[in-house]
Amino acid sequence: MYVGCVAGHFAISGVSRVHRPVLNIVAKKVLGAIALLIGLVLAGWFIYNQFWPTPEFNRSFRSVFQLIFPIICIFFGWRWLWYDGIGIEEITPPDLKCAELEQSVAAAHETMPYFLEQVDKNIDGAFIKFPLKTPQELTEHIWAYVHSFRDGRFNVSLANAPFDDQQPTDGRRDVPIADVEDWQIMYPDGQIKGAYSVIALFRYHENRGKKLSPKMKKQKAQLIDAI
Repeated sequence: MYVGCVAGHFAISGVSRVHRPVLNIVAKKVLGAIALLIGLVLAGWFIYNQFWPTPEFNRSFRSVFQLIFPIICIFFGWRWLWYDGIGIEEITPPDLKCAELEQSVAAAHETMPYFLEQVDKNIDGAFIKFPLKTPQELTEHIWAYVHSFRDGRFNVSLANAPFDDQQPTDGRRDVPIADVEDWQIMYPDGQIKGAYSVIALFRYHENRGKKLSPKMKKQKAQLIDAI
């Protein structure tokens, strides 16, 4: 689930922010194609020699361990060939403050009646985002799974691991509705209703002329309210 705490920065060195991600994707896909081809050729050569061994194969050490390198090449080659770039959470600093995020809190509050109606129907996949005070006096804006809502409080379990490793993650807690910064409903088909803070991140980067990677475009396409 990519809707958790965001972290990461662009590392720029001599290439513009717009073109660097595209170059990374192309380079990784090319390397993936090469690695996959090498792995398939070596695996094919090994299998062929099990039935019609060549003199070179007979002189070498014959073992199933000879397949380790081809398998590694095939594994990483396949992964790199389908590489879609980085996600929105990887280019956004965790302490980001911007007008888009402030507007997202207002949007979440305005649409809260709809969310409460869905929670009252016991819909699965309901989450809220709220500021969590940790043992090291940090404030983390974290997502939590909603179990129920009663007397102005959400009963929740944390859905993301806090950055503060001293923060307990087990058990349930109550979160006052006034503390909620965002809400979302994740449907079985992968579509997401709400998630205004995530939508805000896309707007923040797009408003500053940053091009979305294929992975980011897929993430954005999941957001029903992203217009």
